[in-house]
Amino acid sequence: MSPRTGVSRRGLFAGLGAAGAVGLTTGGLLGAGAARVPEGEDPARGLTLSRSGPEDGRPPALLTPTPAHVHVVAVDLRAEEPGEVFEQARGVLALWGEHARELHERGLAALAPGAPTQGLSPASLGITLGLGGALLDRAGLGDRRPAPLEDLPAFASDRLDPALCGGDLMLHVGAEDPLVVSAAVEHLLGLVRDRAAVRWSLPGFQRAAATAQDASATPRNLMGQVDGTVNPEPSEAAFGPQVLAAHPESDTSWMDGGSYVVVRRVRMLLDDWFDLAPEARERVIGRRLSDGAPLGRDREDDLPDLAARDEDGDPVVPVDAHVRLASPERTLGARMLRRGFNYDLGWRDGRREAGLLFTAWQADPRTGFTAVQNELDRGGDALNAYVRHEGSAVFAVPPALDPHPAHSLW
Repeated sequence: MSPRTGVSRRGLFAGLGAAGAVGLTTGGLLGAGAARVPEGEDPARGLTLSRSGPEDGRPPALLTPTPAHVHVVAVDLRAEEPGEVFEQARGVLALWGEHARELHERGLAALAPGAPTQGLSPASLGITLGLGGALLDRAGLGDRRPAPLEDLPAFASDRLDPALCGGDLMLHVGAEDPLVVSAAVEHLLGLVRDRAAVRWSLPGFQRAAATAQDASATPRNLMGQVDGTVNPEPSEAAFGPQVLAAHPESDTSWMDGGSYVVVRRVRMLLDDWFDLAPEARERVIGRRLSDGAPLGRDREDDLPDLAARDEDGDPVVPVDAHVRLASPERTLGARMLRRGFNYDLGWRDGRREAGLLFTAWQADPRTGFTAVQNELDRGGDALNAYVRHEGSAVFAVPPALDPHPAHSLW
């Protein structure tokens, strides 16, 4: 069944791109909004892929600096029939896109009197939207589902809870202030509670730049390890091929220049981890605790020397060390833009609920995240004894759109 009731099916993707482009940062709006389409005109017309600058078209979640606080929420639409699912998705995306812009331009207090953000600045608020592959099938748009948006395979290290996986739509909200994040999430979800239900959500955080002795240093996770070393940089020629999707085909061109994000909830077994001696923790990861440098090397950004041996003839970087197994040499050059955030939900039934909200942005999860995770499984990653992969999802995040017909996406 094809959902063509009254509107072009392309309107769903146009709305998603426009809403997903809303990047709100200190000093202005990054990313273009939706073009205003005259009444009665095809909503797909006039929405075009932005090529005007190095950051135009990138989801706000990819911009730097990375916010100190994020909240990732997955929702499922309440409709069941394909045509109704399509209309509901289109409406939710349009509403979120409109209000995301208003949150920056006017602030939540102006939109909702008595809001908890009264007196606060936007705090680098950034809102990114994503679309799950199953939603395309449910909306009758399975032929528009790109191959990279396929479900992730089962991994040997998975301990997944279905309630913490998947979702029709992703809402990714980040800011420097946790109250700004919380209030924005509450507002955006409240707008659509009659059409969408939260499937799962997870707030995350990094160290605050104001407390860091070196604000440019790579942040550390709850295990005390630097997290995010040697990420692809936008200035690198390889950034585009590694992070941004290429879809010249007409059926999937709505994702050309966008990015796919894998979201994983990784619980850390912190009691077991910190029972290890510091030297043992270094061997599990393959990096020094003091500065994050690979074992046997001098600086954090040095590539691991996987051939190096110690005086006893043993590998300096252990054969099951995380960095050895995840290295491009072992994964046919797989690289992703990794954004890791800590989460700490306290204790439940005597069990610590804390770990890593891991997001990996890439051109194709099959040659990115999946390739790396398969190699970690095959090599018996030493880190697996201290973590549990409990939640998983993959979403498509289209590029920003602008109103210049010379670069028409459609």
